[in-house]
Amino acid sequence: MSRISRAMSEDAQAVLPLAVVVPVYKNEATLRELARRVQAALAGVVDDYRLLFVVDASPDGSWRTVQELMAQDRQVAGILLPENVGQHRAILHGLAALCAERYAVMDADLQDPPERLGRMIQEAKAHGGSVFAGRIGAYQARGRMLTSRLFKRLLGLLSGLPANAGTYFLVSDRVARAMLGANIRRPQVVVMARYFSPVWSVVPYRRDSRAQGDSAYTGWMRLKAAYRAIACVLELKRNHNLT
Repeated sequence: MSRISRAMSEDAQAVLPLAVVVPVYKNEATLRELARRVQAALAGVVDDYRLLFVVDASPDGSWRTVQELMAQDRQVAGILLPENVGQHRAILHGLAALCAERYAVMDADLQDPPERLGRMIQEAKAHGGSVFAGRIGAYQARGRMLTSRLFKRLLGLLSGLPANAGTYFLVSDRVARAMLGANIRRPQVVVMARYFSPVWSVVPYRRDSRAQGDSAYTGWMRLKAAYRAIACVLELKRNHNLT
């Protein structure tokens, strides 16, 4: 079974204005800074929120750091998964763990600036739909950027997903519940969020270079991620009438 922070039992019974779900794998070095920046970004924007770290059986000290953050700040919560399930299933675990009016999803490596959360929430309140953060600029090696952009364009043609969208988005509780109920064998949460969002917009942002360490994604893992995304689109088309 997964280990869940004590505060989660109380949070599961309440409807929060916002839950920020962050999958964690080998991100020990950036978690404190991420928590600090999320707190600063949301000050005065929402009355209450939970920053939920979903530690995906990370082999480093990430869970210990999350526990320390929880002891210091009631708005930080954590889940430790007993085995590695991958980024997308870890995010779904996070979406299922809390009840909130809106859910933000972002990576833990600080390449996605928490400072955009306020603008994303403002957009979501304006039109009542989902908001995808659209990456601009060069934030990785030229070859990786080229292959990534080509793949994203192909994925956009298949799914309607914005070509510059990554794993940084904001959805309503209705969309999150639809994603959880879809029972996709190879989930890709960004594709799923776009499919279940009848109203949506894109907020551009400049993605930063990785602050600490190297990406956990090898070339082989990137190919697997591409396969997962396309498989998810095809399964949505087949089972959920995606056009």
